[in-house]
Order: sequence, then C-alpha cells, then structure tokens
Amino acid sequence: MFKKPLAHQSNATPIRSSARRQLINAIFAQYPLLLSSGRGEAKEQQDEDAIAVDKEIGRLIVPEGVRLGTFETSAEIQGTLYYSPSGDPLWMTIGRSSSTYIPTLCLLSLSLPRPPLPTIQIYHPLPPPLFTGAPLFLPAVRNLNNLHLIPDVPEGGVVAFVASDNNGSEVRYVGAGIVVAQGGIRGAVERRKRNRSEGREVEEGKFCDVLYMINDHLWQMGSKPTLLTFTLPVPSPGLAPPPASEDSGLSENPIPVSESIVEMKDLRIDDSAAPVTPADLSPSDISTLLNQALYQTLSTSESLSFPMPASTLYSAHIFPNRPAYIPKAQRDEVVIGKSEWKKLTKWMKEISKDGVIKMKESKGEIVVQGYDAKHMALQTHKPFLTVSEEEARATKKATREAAEATGAEASGSKGKSRHIEELWRPSGSGIAFWEAAGVETTTLQPSSQLKASFEDYVNRNSLSDPSDRRMIVLDDSLAKAIGVKMGSSESRLVREEVIRRLRSGVSWSVSIDGVVKKGAMQPVLISVKTRQGRKTVTLISGLETFGIDLEDFAEELKKLCAGSTAIQPLQGASPKLNLREIMVQGTQTKIVTDALVDKGVPKRYIKEGDGDKKKK
Repeated sequence: MFKKPLAHQSNATPIRSSARRQLINAIFAQYPLLLSSGRGEAKEQQDEDAIAVDKEIGRLIVPEGVRLGTFETSAEIQGTLYYSPSGDPLWMTIGRSSSTYIPTLCLLSLSLPRPPLPTIQIYHPLPPPLFTGAPLFLPAVRNLNNLHLIPDVPEGGVVAFVASDNNGSEVRYVGAGIVVAQGGIRGAVERRKRNRSEGREVEEGKFCDVLYMINDHLWQMGSKPTLLTFTLPVPSPGLAPPPASEDSGLSENPIPVSESIVEMKDLRIDDSAAPVTPADLSPSDISTLLNQALYQTLSTSESLSFPMPASTLYSAHIFPNRPAYIPKAQRDEVVIGKSEWKKLTKWMKEISKDGVIKMKESKGEIVVQGYDAKHMALQTHKPFLTVSEEEARATKKATREAAEATGAEASGSKGKSRHIEELWRPSGSGIAFWEAAGVETTTLQPSSQLKASFEDYVNRNSLSDPSDRRMIVLDDSLAKAIGVKMGSSESRLVREEVIRRLRSGVSWSVSIDGVVKKGAMQPVLISVKTRQGRKTVTLISGLETFGIDLEDFAEELKKLCAGSTAIQPLQGASPKLNLREIMVQGTQTKIVTDALVDKGVPKRYIKEGDGDKKKK
C-alpha cells in the first residue's frame, strides 16, 4: 500500500480526551491480548493492579496528544492514521469511518505485553518484490514443515510478518498483510501438501497482500524506532498441535490466535459513526503553537534581517509560519491576543529572558536585535509544514490542474505564485476604539481582522439599529475613530460606510512573499496611449512592487506581443525613486494581463488606466 508516496495526506489534528478514551476501549475490545492478566494474592487487589496496568498500556498505545489525519494512497485507497505527538504513525484504518484498527510498525516496536497480531515468519533476506508492492507467496514463509508454528488465520485476517537475521527463533517485525488465500492459511498449506503428494509441481500462488513493509513510505513518515527482537510465539491454535517432547526454545505461552485476528471483511463504511472533532484550543495550546512558529521562523528562514520591529517579525514571519496541522477552522484563533500573553510585548520579553532572542525597547516599541542560533529550543526544533507553505502548495496545485484542464502548456517564463497580504495597524484618533475592540495596537494585523473586530465590537455593544440592521448607531469611541461629532446628523451611518472610514483611518502596509513594505498596496497600472498620430502604445508601471525584473519582462513581452518594447523613466515620479515603466507597441492589455497573472500577480492588483483624455 505504501510502496509509493501518498497521493494525499491531510493535516493531523488532536482529538478530544473523550475520543481518545473511546479509541483505547475500541482497541482493547479488538485486541484483548493487550490487556493485562492481573496478578496478586487477593482478587480485589488483583483487579486494582490489572486496572492500573491497563491504564499504563492504554497510555502507551494511544498516548495523550494523539493526532488524527486521513490519507489516500497512490492506488486510491483511503484511510485514517493516528499519530503520536512526535509524529509516529501508530494505528491505521482502511476505508471511510472504519472502526477496525491495525497497528503499524511504530506501534509494534513498543514494549507490549503480548503480540497483538498473529505472526508468520518469512525467510531472511526478505524477498525484494515485497518492497515493490508485490504480494507474499507461500514459499517465502518459514516453518512450513513445523505447522505448529504457523497460526490458523482465516481468509481476510491480518497477520504480522517477522524475520530473523539468522533464520532462527529470535525475530523482529518487518511488516503486515491481509490473508487472501481461499480457506485462509490452512487452505493454502493443505493445497500445497496435496499438490506435492500427487506429484504436481504446482506452487500455491499469492496468499497474502502486503499492507506495509519496513522502509516503505509509512515507515519513513515516523522516527524509524528500533524494532526489538523477541522469541517467535507459539500460536494457539496453530495449523498442527506442537510436538509433546519438542523443546524448541520458543515462547512458552501460546498466543490465542482467535483473540488477535483482525478481519478485513469487517472493515465497512459506517456513516453513523460520530466524526472525531478537534479539541478546542486553550490559551496554553495557542502559546505553544506560536512558540513553534517562532522557532520555525528563526531556524529555517534565510530572509531575516535584524534589527527588526517585533510587530513586523510577528505579522510577516511568525504568523505565516504557524503549523499547517492546525485545523483550518481554528487557525484564526492562533493569534497573540488569544494566547497566555495577550500582548506581543509580553511574549517578546519572555522569550528574550529565555535567551532565544535579543531585544531592545525604544519609545514603547520592541525591536528585535537578533537571536541565538545555538539556543537549545532552536537546535532541537524539527521543521514542519507551515500555513503559508500549504497555501502555496494549494495555489500551485490549483494552477497546475487548471492548466491541465484547459490543455495549457507549461511556460518556462512562468514565475512562482506570490504570497501577497495587506496588513494594517491602528493609528491616529482610532487607537482608543481599536484597543476597546481588543486589537493589539502595536502589531500589524491581516486585513480580514479589521471587519471581524469591528463586527465583534458592534455585537458586544449592541450598536446595530434594531429597526434596520444595515445602520450602525455610533457610540463615543466609534464616532471619534471615524471623525464624527456626537449629536450630529451622522450619529447613524450605513455599516459599509463605517467600515470604509475605519479602513481609511488606519496605517496600511503590504507583505509580499514575507517582505513588509509601508503604505497601501499599489497595483500594476496598464494604460493605452496614442503616440504620433494613430499609433498606440501600452504602458505598464508598478512592477517594482512585485519584484518583477523589468528587463526580463520587457524581453518576454517582445516575444508575446510580436512587437518592440522599451523601458523608460516613469513620468511624474521623482527621479530619486528610480521608478520605470515598460512601453509596448500596440494595444496589448489582455496579453500583458495574462503574462502578469502567470508571474503570480493576482488579477485584483492589476488595474487598467484611463488612457488618453479627450480634449474638450
């Protein structure tokens, strides 16, 4: 199943404590061999000891902080994986909402009281086809002459594969599979025996499909723990009773196969099963996630340049580097205002005391001077997929799929998609209002936060007109923020007008691929003008904002438009700014727009100018 990389893998999300307890109970019901037998002199004490041991086993096989994620293999097989907090896949299910749990190699590497699955030993070295997704054939199985060592697993049952470096009785786990032979393992062995007794040189075909093998992509997803050796257990029942006088040195306690068989035929779609919902994020959880985003930023980013205002570090670098495994519905909650610190200043001071960063406070603003790259938190940090990287992947995938759907061919001139985000910060007379609305006034905020904070303030203070929900009844703080005197005719304004005035009253910046620039976002301007009689030219300005090389783009437009191009200083701009524009022969608005979109400039940031003004 996992011979190739997964076709799709969702973000792993934490599950609730109640869902974790249900999961443990379901696994114990499915694998009673994992439960302790309980030992003690008195029955009452024995039960207490057994309960305590079972709780420890439960914490071992489903640790606190376990996370859940869905997957789809390259063969379009869907399923669910349960991960440890450190990212090791522990359990898997096959099919949508399946309630049959299969242990992975990472789980089987733990010190379990007894093997949860029946085991069959295969020859060492392992047959190479097993690593390419081929099924397991009966001749690869050891102990065919010692049938008491082979478990009686029916068709559809799941078995674990074990192997020994010297083909002895000390084995370790190497994989797992589903028995597909008619009549199960017993049926396959009996047909082999019958063929040999009748002199037919016909070997039994495949009898087991491989679920996973060591070193496949499922194994690579985890930390690749050490697989401990153990004595090959004697199954009960086996395909034959054990010899009475044989002292094989194998495990003395027979393992009841009937209690450890997982049948894939029981895997079914259960639409009535309640979906596992992510746990609510506490302030402590949010603080942990923000710290992880900070460590990710400092340990992986190569574009950081210090000194840097703390607000810029937070909005342009830490915020996009939040972990992608945060559920999308909860990502808006992972902000400094909902953390344990509440304020960016308090967080920066705390991590500065820890020695992660060096900072200086100047006129009430925190400036980060640098950081300690050798700090233990950064040295031990494990990189992860970030929110911005996930969004970039999704954009790239959508673009690729759209191009494939329309039959478009990839062009070497296409640049990467740009991550553009408008940011704002309270300023002027509106600061008091935004503080009352719960907005951090020293931190750059995403544009969506402006309307969200406004609506929250209106709802908390009941400012909507009951007779007309479109109208807002201004209070003192809101009126001052938008420049309205209380008692005037503008004491009631349309909601959209209030938002427009709020937007014009804050300080705007723009983040392009993580680089923050002050000022509102200026679009690329395309205008068509007439030169020398009836000749027309297309002028393109504002390319510097998006980091587009004018010389390369002019050369590209020369080929796309099949006409001459030139680069000239931007008329009306100060020479100190060194702003330039591209002039293309003819009316080329559509071609230029398409070329800009291919370079990652969103269409909403491409504006067509008025062109020549008609003389009166």
